Amino acid sequence: MRFAPRFTETAYIVGISACRFDMESNKCARSIGAYNFCLGAMKMGRECQQGFTLMELAIVLAITAMLAAAAVPNYMTRVNQKRADTTVQDTQAIIDAARAYRSEKGTWPGDATCSNAIQALGATTPPMLAGVSNINRYNYPITTSCTQYTFSVDQNTTQDWDGVVVNGLPGSQIINSSTYQIRTTVGVPGTEPALDGKLSRLASANAEMNRMRTNLLMGNNDINEVNAVNAQTLNAAGAVNAQTVAATGNISTAGYVEFTGTAAEGGGCAKAGLVATTSTGAQLTCQGGKWVKSVIWSPAIVSTGQSCASFPKGSLAFDSAGNLYVCKP
Repeated sequence: MRFAPRFTETAYIVGISACRFDMESNKCARSIGAYNFCLGAMKMGRECQQGFTLMELAIVLAITAMLAAAAVPNYMTRVNQKRADTTVQDTQAIIDAARAYRSEKGTWPGDATCSNAIQALGATTPPMLAGVSNINRYNYPITTSCTQYTFSVDQNTTQDWDGVVVNGLPGSQIINSSTYQIRTTVGVPGTEPALDGKLSRLASANAEMNRMRTNLLMGNNDINEVNAVNAQTLNAAGAVNAQTVAATGNISTAGYVEFTGTAAEGGGCAKAGLVATTSTGAQLTCQGGKWVKSVIWSPAIVSTGQSCASFPKGSLAFDSAGNLYVCKP
């Protein structure tokens, strides 16, 4: 049978003591770590009170305040650094997507001033920009704009961190120090100083970006969709296929001229001076809208009644007196 807890004579202490109540021994025993005041009231049957003293609580609160004062600035610095790093990454993603769009489409994204560029980049298939909204990590709007040759991203940051973001983004500057506004600008792809030696696929303000300064080696590949070729010399080891060939000078050949098309003598022709052959290879010329055989002159002196079996029909020749003769069958 247990008795109700009570204090004994040995628990009567004058002053400050550390004690705890022992249920087994029915005594308030001394204990290190739990600070209690067991005073003369114990003899009057009062329970042993437990808890922290006011002094101890004040010390704990003071230490906590000092730790908080030291930790909060470091925490805020880490938060702002994270926001600055993410802002740099988001802005670079917008810039890269805009340049990729310009390279593929030939124009900057969005409307004529690129005010809706972020939405336009996210609407492509597949999206050229994902996970970036028009509100930055500092809860300020991101605005975009462009000219013929440049694309810009404007946004506000916070005090002391505008310079951090600018230093992390090439082509950036602080345009309003009072509102911590920064602008990041890039040019047409291929216009960077590091790419001066590259041939741009788009027209630029610098004509040298579209001009070759050395031989162009195609590696046996084709060049298609050419409108006009202006050259001083054209050397072709294989066949040259063209619908029309126009020459302002002479055309010479070390081989033969072959007519793959044929015409019929007496048939209609479109333009005087055209030359063709019959199916048997006889040469025809277009005269008066008709295909006719060319006149063949015989170098020999002929006479009336002389056989002309060795000459083509229609051949012309002169006699010794200068009279003109025609070879008839």
